[in-house]
Amino acid sequence: MSVKEINFMNEFSKYKEDIIKHTINLVKIPSTLVDNEIVDGVCYRFGYQNKLALDYYLDLAEELGFKTKNIENVCGEVVYDFGAPEDSEIFACLCHLDVVPADGEWKNPPYEPWIEDGKIYGRGTSDDKGPAVVSLYALKVLKDLNIKVSRKIKLIVGTDEESGSRGLHRYMELEKNPDLGISPDADFPIIFAEKGITSFEISGKNESGIKAEGGVRLNVVAPWAKFTSDIDLPDFVEKTSGKIIDGEYYIEGKSAHAMEPNNGVNAIKEFVKYIHDKVSDNFINFIYEKLMNTRLKDMGLDITDVEMGDLTMNIGLLKMDKESKLGINMRYPRNLDFNKFYESFNSQAKEYGLEVKVLSNTKPHYIDPKSDFIAKLHKSYIKYTNDHSPLKSIGGGTYAREIKNGVAFGVKFPNEEEMAHEVNEYIKIDSLMKAGVIITDAIYNINKQ
Repeated sequence: MSVKEINFMNEFSKYKEDIIKHTINLVKIPSTLVDNEIVDGVCYRFGYQNKLALDYYLDLAEELGFKTKNIENVCGEVVYDFGAPEDSEIFACLCHLDVVPADGEWKNPPYEPWIEDGKIYGRGTSDDKGPAVVSLYALKVLKDLNIKVSRKIKLIVGTDEESGSRGLHRYMELEKNPDLGISPDADFPIIFAEKGITSFEISGKNESGIKAEGGVRLNVVAPWAKFTSDIDLPDFVEKTSGKIIDGEYYIEGKSAHAMEPNNGVNAIKEFVKYIHDKVSDNFINFIYEKLMNTRLKDMGLDITDVEMGDLTMNIGLLKMDKESKLGINMRYPRNLDFNKFYESFNSQAKEYGLEVKVLSNTKPHYIDPKSDFIAKLHKSYIKYTNDHSPLKSIGGGTYAREIKNGVAFGVKFPNEEEMAHEVNEYIKIDSLMKAGVIITDAIYNINKQ
């Protein structure tokens, strides 16, 4: 078969049932973060289930005929280098196998995936296990066709993307770094810019007499909050639609990805909204007076950028006991002066007697949208969709930012519902297959000899 006759749609569709099966099998593995979990006397840095997910993926890749490497049970690689010179550049496709916790009311258990209305449901189907599976089969199609490539193609899978990308960072320390690549962990057509991501911890005295906690992750809109109080609160259920269980007050919100907090209902904010006028507490007052707006308008720290959009702030974690602590996650555009921003934020917090600590800060990531690399990716996308939607900038952070010439490329199509970090997460089977075809064509288009 000559190169001009290749129809990646036909070639890729041969593996539809296998792709569905392996996506389902991976979703069955509850690969949420458990730091330094000990199982049978062995320590697994990001948890035993993450190790099992990595094993499953690499074993599958070997069954398909690829060379693989497990890097300390925190990251893995699958290599396709047919025809590539030994000293060639490296093109990477970066995916992850870890997932955020599956809180909230699901129709069915989140780690018992099910198919309904042409969709695979379960935690990790769209973020990022389904995309990881089709990326592997993209290489399988190239292998089937004996496509010679000009660069080494490495499919790199991490197990800590949702909590700081430490696994991928370890990979970068030990292995030769990719020269360019894609991460199928966001939207089509192409994400050429990703906002900076920073997390703060705000702490102070607990003057309220309340014990409270809420949230699951810094990068998830808090789906629940609960507290105990000696104060009589007869209007709690009426004002919050919450519950009282064995003397504990419980508020349910709606989770969403922290890149757009307004897509969710933050249970911690609902707690603060209810309790702020019933107690005298500087920590609660600071949240109520300064942090209720997701754009930080009440602090005068709102900022926007033509290409990258607004700064956004998510309240992710709350703990009030002897001391009060709040974890927040922010996504900011490239025109923000981070040092000045922090100085102002910290100064305003000090007025309430609070301390602010920077937990992490990753700078914005930007690739010239007019580059030849992006033009080739865009060509592959248009070829199979005939869609000319504009290129995008996002508040989410993907593995793409870990390499200088990396962009997020799929797998959510324009006008599809965002399901990452959501209750009843799903991915459409037809969309997953089409994304795999586009990824196959793009890898070929960029790396063909």
